[in-house]
Amino acid sequence: SGGVVQLGRGGDYWSTPASRFIRVQRSTLAAIALVSLVSFAILASVLANGHGSYSLEPHVLRSLGSPASVNGWARFADVIAAPAVGVVLLVALAIGVVRRAVIRVAVYAALAGTTFLVSEHVAKPLVHETFAGQLTFPSGNVTAVAATAVAMWLALYPVLGKWARAVAFFVGALWILLMSVAVVGAQWHTPFDALGSVLLSLGLVAAGGAVYERRAPGKFTTTVPEDSAWLARE
Repeated sequence: SGGVVQLGRGGDYWSTPASRFIRVQRSTLAAIALVSLVSFAILASVLANGHGSYSLEPHVLRSLGSPASVNGWARFADVIAAPAVGVVLLVALAIGVVRRAVIRVAVYAALAGTTFLVSEHVAKPLVHETFAGQLTFPSGNVTAVAATAVAMWLALYPVLGKWARAVAFFVGALWILLMSVAVVGAQWHTPFDALGSVLLSLGLVAAGGAVYERRAPGKFTTTVPEDSAWLARE
């Protein structure tokens, strides 16, 4: 069945008992995936046909600081890329263990990893957009961060309370934004490279999530708080 589950009260704002798991609505994920992937395809097509965003680069760089700041942005990008991804995955896994959602976390982590591989080994060669002699569209660093942030938020959504979900969403969005700014400031990528990474990450993780939620164990669907109704399903 595809209806919204009955609304209910109870539970605290920071956690949802393991007995009150919900699923993410498949139709919502499918819609996000469709819009994101179509947008990504349009952007990739425009860049592949020579209508790039690189004329924006000098203006963006001036807004980010002097040329001397390039190394600083590069070091910052290195810190909030792979090391931060590892920390986020470990924290999500720990929460999954406590909330009995390890399989959800593992599945969504696999979706994030798959998204990164698609970005590096499928999207980049197909679009073949270069900057400073390197294939740059989409950005691997931004894809890794965006895919991880989106995937872990969706994985933990059913087991987090209202405020925990809001905080996780804000931190994830800020992480993605900082990573996008850092790779542009480091002169590794253009703004459209970063945008393409976010669109690809949203699209592939949401698409994979829509498939997974269809097959997720039925025991994870029950009464949910009112603030979760828009994203919950039976």
